[in-house]
Amino acid sequence: MNKKIVIGLVIIVVAVGAVIGVQQYQLYQTKKLSPWEKVTFDNSDVLIEVGYCRPYARGRDVFGNLVPYGRWWRTGANEATQIELSRDIVFNSDTLKAGLYSLVTIPDADEWTIIFNNRIPEWGTAYYPKDDELRVKASPEELPASVEQFTIDFSVADGHNTLIFAWDKTKVTLPFDVL
Repeated sequence: MNKKIVIGLVIIVVAVGAVIGVQQYQLYQTKKLSPWEKVTFDNSDVLIEVGYCRPYARGRDVFGNLVPYGRWWRTGANEATQIELSRDIVFNSDTLKAGLYSLVTIPDADEWTIIFNNRIPEWGTAYYPKDDELRVKASPEELPASVEQFTIDFSVADGHNTLIFAWDKTKVTLPFDVL
């Protein structure tokens, strides 16, 4: 009787280990195609960190096709894109309080909606509009050359802070101030 229990437990442990191993391998393969990155904006006023996965265009028509217009997008790949602020910041006249948010966008040909959401799903396949903290509009601009890998970045020019999204031939800039 004891021998049967031990064999049964060994089979269960091996099966669970195999399932976990397959999941980790699949996650590794996914991350190879869209690697994770953290971008940081750090000055004496505020620390902003954005964690996201960076897909490649790989010859695909991105906005309006791969990423449909008028529908929410996880703003990257794989897990939900996250942004964390150490202090309140202002986009136009709209204040985003310090905290951790998921970052979702609704791209369109003439205008993007950038959404800061209080709910952070484990994977980027869920979005909960009722948990939106702030929605901000921005205009896309066409780039002269393609950006192969999706990029979120920050810039400072003439004392003005900007959050930047760029991929394919599209760039969206979102100026902000620190409170």
